[in-house]
Amino acid sequence: MLASFSWLDWTIVLTYIVAASVIGLLCRRYIRSLADFVVAGRGVSAFLGVATLSGTEIGLVTVMYFAEFGFTKGFSALSVAVLAGVSMLFVGLTGFMIAGLRRSGAMTLAEYYQMRYTPGVRLLGGIIIAVAGILNMGIFLRVGALFLQKISAMPEIINLVDPISGDLIASLPVLNLIMTALLMLVLAYTFVGGMVSVVITDYLQFVVLSAGIALGTFYALTNHTVGGFEGIVQAVSDRLGASGFNPFVRETSGDAVLGLGIVFLIWQAMHWLGTSNWQTYALRTTSVTSPGVARQMFAFTGLAFFGRAAIPMLWGVAALAYFTHAGGLESFEGSKSLAAMPAFLAEILPWGALGLLTAGMLAAFMSTHDSYLLAWSAVICQDIIAPVARMFGRDLSDRTRMVVTRILILVIGVFVLYWGLWYEVPGTVWGYLAMTGTMYIAGAMMVLSFGLYWRRASVAGAYGALILGCIPGLVYIVASVISSKAVGQANDGWNAVAWAGLTGYPLALAGMIAGSLIWPRRDDEPVAPAVPMEMPPQTPQPRVPDAESLQAIPLESTPTTQSDSPPPAEPDVLTRDTDTDAEQEPHRDN
Repeated sequence: MLASFSWLDWTIVLTYIVAASVIGLLCRRYIRSLADFVVAGRGVSAFLGVATLSGTEIGLVTVMYFAEFGFTKGFSALSVAVLAGVSMLFVGLTGFMIAGLRRSGAMTLAEYYQMRYTPGVRLLGGIIIAVAGILNMGIFLRVGALFLQKISAMPEIINLVDPISGDLIASLPVLNLIMTALLMLVLAYTFVGGMVSVVITDYLQFVVLSAGIALGTFYALTNHTVGGFEGIVQAVSDRLGASGFNPFVRETSGDAVLGLGIVFLIWQAMHWLGTSNWQTYALRTTSVTSPGVARQMFAFTGLAFFGRAAIPMLWGVAALAYFTHAGGLESFEGSKSLAAMPAFLAEILPWGALGLLTAGMLAAFMSTHDSYLLAWSAVICQDIIAPVARMFGRDLSDRTRMVVTRILILVIGVFVLYWGLWYEVPGTVWGYLAMTGTMYIAGAMMVLSFGLYWRRASVAGAYGALILGCIPGLVYIVASVISSKAVGQANDGWNAVAWAGLTGYPLALAGMIAGSLIWPRRDDEPVAPAVPMEMPPQTPQPRVPDAESLQAIPLESTPTTQSDSPPPAEPDVLTRDTDTDAEQEPHRDN
């Protein structure tokens, strides 16, 4: 039943599971407040931030969908890896958006919306990112369970038989059982330890994952059936033609449409530039010790983000070469392409190496899930439930918020299990994930960047950007729920996923500019003067309050208008992207 796995492999995997779970449970003693639970007390250093951000975003799902992308697109898939790495490096070097967000003191991105715009913008932003994020996470369990099933050679079905009569009692789908077990494992320590648990276990997972990826890459590229780099190139040429090498090419080959095309690449460039607004990224930004550390974290993460895409893509391309030369490629056509990479690794890895790689991938799975569960539960609690409660005259205490956040973690986990069991992804998994991300990123990118750098950005513009940026992605997802097959055919025919994704950004831009010009900012709206991303070194720095004084500031408090602020000589802290490591906490005018 488990032919691919030896006792050594299972020992390695189980040892890691126990170690990670114990660490997560021990972190409970460090949770004293909501800030500890959600943003780890804002005490994450640059090095630890790189490890935990990379650990979160180099998930098992990441490895699976990028491997599938390499398997179906060949070397052209690497263009996405380049765009991801360059975008993160640009954000880190310039501080674009992230430094201003960290300096604002917001715990979530939507909380910044209230500080810069109004509570209504915060509520809408929280709703959109929660919906988009939970839909994005909805297929994680299924993808992770498929990897474990294929790499360990588990059967599709387990039959329960009466030991006395021999009658069949029930047939249980193994994939569903693995999904349930994985969810319970992740919930156990995320539910208890919060972001402190996430950061510490992410660091452990980053180390284990790095070792597993190194082993997998070595065996994948040196396998004699793959044929080395020459064998891979030959297989890509035979199966994909010019589209397997040139990402700008999109051509028809028989009944199939191959390649990415210029529309897809432009969409991906916009997507990666705005990805720092995604809540799991934003949580790392708000968890670090200062804006300067946030910039360092993103700059160093650029290389990791190139690698997190490029290496799995190479695994996918190697799997294409392996099954082309050894036979069996037809088993992974269409929607079955996701299973090609784990099936390939199960055949080429020796005992011990298979266990270590699986432990690394399980580490990656846990790393992504714990952060995503915490991110979306924090958004719903901080940006939807708490503001609504305040409208009815009730302020939620830190203790109440932690209880609500933990309950939401459980509820989201159950939904993710349900969604993963029945939803059928049209096209590639990466196309679905990028589309659900675009539902929020398109609008959020305009709301945050214009809020930081354009004085005239108004509440109407923020509403317009969020709503219009969300529409194309929402229509795509609803259409795929109605008929996944029809949407898949549209993807093959006229690249529907790329057009829908790209459309969200100009719509959001138009919404922000038109809304702000037609309904200008009122005098009583918060305002942040537009400034360049880099300020002169001699610019005076505001006095930094200590952590105890900041705890007295309500999370939903709206900053005062500029008319109540100190003299103009002191720059506005919500927009200035210059920083020093001494700026441990933001300055707010009371």
